[in-house]
This record gives sequence, C-alpha cells and structure tokens, in this order.
Amino acid sequence: MSVRNEPTNIGRRNFLCGLAIGGASGIAIGVLRNQLAANSPEKNMNDERQAPADNTALDHEHFMRLAIEQARNVPHLPFGSVIVDTRSGEVLAEGFNRSADSPTFHGEMDVINRLAAKGPREDWSPLALYTTAEPCPMCQGAIEWAGIGLVVYGTSIATLQELDWWQIDIRADEVIRRTPFRQTRLLAGVLENECDALFRAVPRGKFRKQADDKR
Repeated sequence: MSVRNEPTNIGRRNFLCGLAIGGASGIAIGVLRNQLAANSPEKNMNDERQAPADNTALDHEHFMRLAIEQARNVPHLPFGSVIVDTRSGEVLAEGFNRSADSPTFHGEMDVINRLAAKGPREDWSPLALYTTAEPCPMCQGAIEWAGIGLVVYGTSIATLQELDWWQIDIRADEVIRRTPFRQTRLLAGVLENECDALFRAVPRGKFRKQADDKR
C-alpha cells in the first residue's frame, strides 16, 4: 500500500466506523477523525517527504553571484560552483576549478567532492548546483550519479566554443536525456552576461585556443 493512498483508506475506515456507531452523529465523528488524521504529524511528515522541492522562491541570481565569487579564485579558469539546499536556501558547499591539482577537478567536481567530504547524504535530489558555465559531460555525469535535482548555469558550452575555449561537444541536456534513472532539471543563462565576461576576459592560452590555432 502506497503512502499516497493511505489517507483515502483511513478516511473510508473512519467513515464506516462512524456509520456503524450510529447515523448522522456517527458520521460526524468519522469526519472529525478524518480531520485529526489529516493534521497528524505522521501525515504531515509523509506529505513533506513526497512533495517535490519548491525552488520557485530561490534567488537564482544571488546564488550565481556566489558561484562567480568562487570563479574569481582562479581568474584564468573561471569555473566556480556552489551547491544549495532548495528547501532552506542554505549554501552547503562551494568550489572552483582546481585542474592544476588534477585534470578532473573542474568546478562542479570540486563542489560535489567538498559536499561529499562533509559526510554521507542519502538524497541529493533537493539540492541545486549553480555553476558559471554549463557542465561538461564529465561534470554533468557526476551530477547525475550524485542525483542533484537542479542545475543552474550562466555561460553555455556553445558560447565557450565561440570564444575558442576547448570543450567536448556534448551538451548537458544531452547527458540528462540519456540518464533515464534521474529527473534533473536545467536552468540556463542566469547572469549570462556576467559569466560570459569572465571567460571572454581570460587571455588565450592552454585551454583557450590562440587566434591562429586551427586545431
């Protein structure tokens, strides 16, 4: 029996119980029991557990600015990220590109690992990851394995490619589409101009092709 159907079954039992007690007065008792059951702590706990995270009230620009602050830790690779609990608005972890330490330590990988290091977390679906640039396939794959429910980014992979940044040509929504066991949502273009400016300002070099580099 699913939790979702439980209140209906309780209500039916209370109604029948009231009817057995006696007529209209008995039904009234059954209705009162239904109301008490609806307001019980167990019922409220079940509803809260099943309800999807409501992130409509989140200030996406505020959290993206926090990601931008993280990106400024590495001006030549301005990929910054934060993870936020959508239920409380609490910032749980912050990270930035540390590929100088490991080629896999992109901003998203860093923030996921920083949060994981704080201790086990059974359910990551109520969390939102804000990042200055659209996650690459590696990072979006890690987001899917973590089970993070919402990804918000500023600069797109397409824009990075136009700016001659090296990018694997697979978009985040493609990774999401090919991950049937998750239901990740994607919000693109938050503070896009500010994020684009970070990547446009970086001198051409190791990860951004020279103007005459045709590779």
